[in-house]
Amino acid sequence: MHVLHINSENDEKKIELLDKYINKGSHIFILVYMEGCGPCNATRPEWKKLESVLKDQYMKNDNLVIVDFNKDFLPKLTKNIGSVDGFPSMKYINNHGKTIEQYENSSIGKKDRSIDSFINWIESKINTVVSTSSPQDVYKRLKHKKTKRKKNRKQRGGKWSRKYKLSINCSKPKGFSQKQYCKYGRK
Repeated sequence: MHVLHINSENDEKKIELLDKYINKGSHIFILVYMEGCGPCNATRPEWKKLESVLKDQYMKNDNLVIVDFNKDFLPKLTKNIGSVDGFPSMKYINNHGKTIEQYENSSIGKKDRSIDSFINWIESKINTVVSTSSPQDVYKRLKHKKTKRKKNRKQRGGKWSRKYKLSINCSKPKGFSQKQYCKYGRK
């Protein structure tokens, strides 16, 4: 597995390396982002997790390439990756650049730009899973933080206390909510 971060003017070698991987026919997954874009800033941390999550699973797979680059490098790369309609744009390239598929048009079920959906997308394209564990198990195993679950307590009744409800004068309700309560909710 190869990971390329193209984000500075000195990355001409990385661009040439990406061209080499495309011509080789590798499975290439690309994230094109724009600095200052809200959705891009939300997607980039999830995309960067791919390197650590997939490292053990696909370490020996030389045909897998994960790339992220700034939109400023699009003029240098558009001949190989096609046009970009919006940001962030995630693409899959294969067959020497002949097969280009956008993440949004992929066949996976959940496309929420999370690490799990990215792993499902990658594994659906590669079709050669090295390990027998699911992507969720791999991610949970490698994830260091333990998240606390909120307790789901069912709230009885509505938002108003019983004392407040009894204090409402339905002959002279104050405000829209009390009018609605008197009209529909009082028993």
